[in-house]
Amino acid sequence: MRKLLWFLPLAFVTLAFAQTTTTYTATSGYVGPSNAVTGYFTGGGSFVSPNTMGAGCYYGGCSNWTFSNYPLSYALSDGTTASFSNFAGSANFTTQNVPVSGTASGVDSQGRSVNVDISWEWAARCKSGRGGGCTKKLITATMTVTTAP
Repeated sequence: MRKLLWFLPLAFVTLAFAQTTTTYTATSGYVGPSNAVTGYFTGGGSFVSPNTMGAGCYYGGCSNWTFSNYPLSYALSDGTTASFSNFAGSANFTTQNVPVSGTASGVDSQGRSVNVDISWEWAARCKSGRGGGCTKKLITATMTVTTAP
């Protein structure tokens, strides 16, 4: 019995410092003219990606466009928010479906350390000639948030 009692405080310390990982999915949202994406999570909340994602890349080019130190923010259905300035990752502009993935880290509005792993895909349907231009649409997004107390 005495040997087991010393494990008890260790178990409470481990629980107090346990990380929490939650995944959010978005299947609706908005893609702006400069490729900024706002994704709306199922169950509430959203994320906002930076403007000018892939500036200078055209469809059919930039197979591994990399970026770093971009802004990214989210708001969750429980009211928790976070804004980052160190979002880094890559995007592939070789087709009209553009996958983007990256990571960011910082502190959320509850003062917890947060690591974010996010990916999304959006589509651009472009027409050339008179009446041309592109229509953009978010296809899907997944954001995994890992928090530490």
